Amino acid sequence: MEAKNGNKKLWLLILRWSARIIAILIAIFFLLMFLGEGIQNHSPNAQALVARDYILLSLKALYLIGLIIGLWREGLGGLISLVFMMTQIAIHQTEGVGSAIFYYMLMPGILFILSWYFHRRLSTLENTVA
Repeated sequence: MEAKNGNKKLWLLILRWSARIIAILIAIFFLLMFLGEGIQNHSPNAQALVARDYILLSLKALYLIGLIIGLWREGLGGLISLVFMMTQIAIHQTEGVGSAIFYYMLMPGILFILSWYFHRRLSTLENTVA
């Protein structure tokens, strides 16, 4: 099944756009969450942020940067987002805190890397055949 826009396979376009759409939705979710909550909590019973919290927030920010880079450079962005999300998962696992949502957040990075790999592989095969 070929797409109408050249030699690209339809499944490759679906893979690429699935990664992009999921990445955009995750980025919008985090940005809305940060805007809605704010980093500082002004309630009188709030606990001050500790170094661990700043590390986790930095990892989330770097993960989001990886997702945004993935919109233009799939391989690099996928790798960045995977590394920083897996680091965050490892920190949570060592503390005994685990959540399935973190594993779902690996999905756009994996899809970006798969899209980059297959796009590169197919273009190499087309160049050797032509």
